[in-house]
Amino acid sequence: MTSSNGLLEETYFGVMLSSKLLINDLLYRIMTEKLLALAEQQPGFIDSEWVSGETDVCIIYWQSYENVQAWLNHSMQIKTLSLGQQFWFESYSLKIFEVNSEQKFTQANRSLHASRFPSIKTPHGVLKVLEESQASLLFDYVNEERAFLKPWEPARNDAYYSMEVCELRVQEMRRDFLEENAVVLCLLSEDESRMLAYSNYSNIIRGVFCACSLGYSLREGEQGKGVITQALSAGIDYMHKQQNIDRIQANYMPRNDKSGAVLARLNFKKEGFAERYIKIDGVWEDHILTALVLR
Repeated sequence: MTSSNGLLEETYFGVMLSSKLLINDLLYRIMTEKLLALAEQQPGFIDSEWVSGETDVCIIYWQSYENVQAWLNHSMQIKTLSLGQQFWFESYSLKIFEVNSEQKFTQANRSLHASRFPSIKTPHGVLKVLEESQASLLFDYVNEERAFLKPWEPARNDAYYSMEVCELRVQEMRRDFLEENAVVLCLLSEDESRMLAYSNYSNIIRGVFCACSLGYSLREGEQGKGVITQALSAGIDYMHKQQNIDRIQANYMPRNDKSGAVLARLNFKKEGFAERYIKIDGVWEDHILTALVLR
């Protein structure tokens, strides 16, 4: 309970780990997610927060000081800090604090307010940044289309196809969107029960450039229906009008006639040829460079 002045009838405690990273790799993020999932299973857990930036801040809230001590002495917590010192951290600070005042707000009419994340209707479904609860749709997509997409993508290890990595990828999609680094728009069926296509507007640069790079994929069973052309058309419109991006670059392998045809329909123009440009399925592949200029 919280009084009118924000004071709590019963205080609670927090453990805050602030860290500056030498490297911010996938293993570090997986370990942090595992640690937070483990904390949720411990007695006295209340909630957690994790913000990634120049300084990463991870806070876990506990009902009592005894819960805090039990967590700090947990073998996995100790192991994670040890690994951080060896591989990830330039420096870190671990703080324990007591929360005795709290102010909360929840929008009463959330349905009346537009989400920060786009949700765009197309003739074939809904184009959107996936919610964390929809990670299973990404998992189904990458696994069901694994053999079909293999010749057109970088080599993937088995971990890439795990549910754990799919959940992490969705979290990164949402973080990248909020930090304006990239916009990953996934095309879902109308009832949002199945993922049909994937599009990634990455390497966003603003200022005097106002440009990004585009990559995309489509289910084998959806080929030849105009699905990806319409999804990309809607996504490009969003990037141009809402994100103020007016140059979109996309590259494809010369043997990928279908991808070249899609880009041509969307008015992308050929700008050059790059020899051994990207390593696809373990082989350095030539690429044709194209761009759509909306200035």
